[in-house]
Amino acid sequence: MFSDIQQLIWLFPIAFILHDFEEILLFEPWLKKNSGLIMSRIPDKAPTFLARQMPIILSKTTTQFTFPIFLIFVLTCISAFLAAEFQSYPMFLVASSLFFLHGFMHVGQAIFLRRYIPALITSALIAIPYGVILFWKLLEAGVVSLWGLAIYFGVAIVLAVPFIVGMHILGEAFYQRVMKILIG
Repeated sequence: MFSDIQQLIWLFPIAFILHDFEEILLFEPWLKKNSGLIMSRIPDKAPTFLARQMPIILSKTTTQFTFPIFLIFVLTCISAFLAAEFQSYPMFLVASSLFFLHGFMHVGQAIFLRRYIPALITSALIAIPYGVILFWKLLEAGVVSLWGLAIYFGVAIVLAVPFIVGMHILGEAFYQRVMKILIG
């Protein structure tokens, strides 16, 4: 029988994909409507390397956007499997910390742009509450200490932008390869 911790761990891929469904479904039409606003506000506020990536990200189709999400979902499942079945928590703690912080990022984006953004609703209703409950239960069960959790959050903060940009680059390469093989 699964423990409460195992159930919470296995809920991670489900919470992730529910959150990303909102993003996937609304990403392209929302960007078509709001890309001008984004480009007018980002260049002077974002680091140069990120500002350079924005036109590439803003021009993606829903299909192209789905490939990096698929890659991240695979890593999410692997991290949950390792944690739930082998009690190997490091990858899971980094991944779930990234997901939790990612929810706050969407809230921050909505505040910055002063409008709804795709994934705002599921950030508020799924990603952030799931993270609060998960980390509370992991601390309570002694799976991780508060200091250890702070370290995983720090690692997640450091890895967030390179990870997301890297997944978009890998996702685009994967997309191009799949399209070449399947479509020709």
